Amino acid sequence: MYGNTTVDHRMLPKAEYFNPGPDISWLVRQFESIIYSNPNVVTDKFVPREDVSVVFQFGDLPCLISPVNQLLPHYFIAPVTPSANSIRISGNLNCFIATCNPTILSRVLDISLKPEGTIHVSLPDALLEPVWKEMKTEHTAAGRITIFTRFINRLHPARYVPDETDRIYDMILQKGINTQLHDIISECAVSERTLQRRFRTRLGATPKMLVRILRINYIWSIIHEGADIDYHDLVFLGHYFDQNHLIKDFKSITGETPERFFRRNLGVARILSGK
Repeated sequence: MYGNTTVDHRMLPKAEYFNPGPDISWLVRQFESIIYSNPNVVTDKFVPREDVSVVFQFGDLPCLISPVNQLLPHYFIAPVTPSANSIRISGNLNCFIATCNPTILSRVLDISLKPEGTIHVSLPDALLEPVWKEMKTEHTAAGRITIFTRFINRLHPARYVPDETDRIYDMILQKGINTQLHDIISECAVSERTLQRRFRTRLGATPKMLVRILRINYIWSIIHEGADIDYHDLVFLGHYFDQNHLIKDFKSITGETPERFFRRNLGVARILSGK
């Protein structure tokens, strides 16, 4: 059972957001620090995003309870997923997150973002454990941002030059809400099958799934919690075929209808989803 319309704000995790500096903004969209110190259990959803997050955890580990039940590791990548994941936190949570452009991150780290049997992407210990250990001894978000920035720029010291997959990903982000996907792909000198194969590796999702997630998050950005749902406006703004299409897509990704989702308190879901 997720948050009701009222919530004890003392039970909310404390989240802080930081803009990346010019030396790392080519990769990172935002940094986030989450602190929670409370024996009470809090459960809510991570709603899929159009980007990915490198997650470092230094306290008690949160537990993924849906679609599988497992503790999340000390460091991992939260990839683009087709549906929301339910997460339970309690005790002392100390988490640092770098939200990144997925096609660039996968290329810089030379890894596939396609989850293999899990809903997170593991990171090689030889590469990330030293970074995690250094961050663990640093207790400020600013210090951890410096450590992550230094790590990435040592790994990729040359100026990053976007490739075709990067450019198509950016084009979908810019046009995906207002333009049909086949019209976007037709502007690119690549076949749809080739693009799907590249996106599964570099993004962890197909272009079609990316557009669906993009539109759901756009709707979330324009609706205030507790507000009446005007489906006619949402269908128009999200460029859905009709109300049934909107509800089906929204429920497929979030696990809830828009009516139910926006009627409850989304404080924890926003923090877990990096909003």
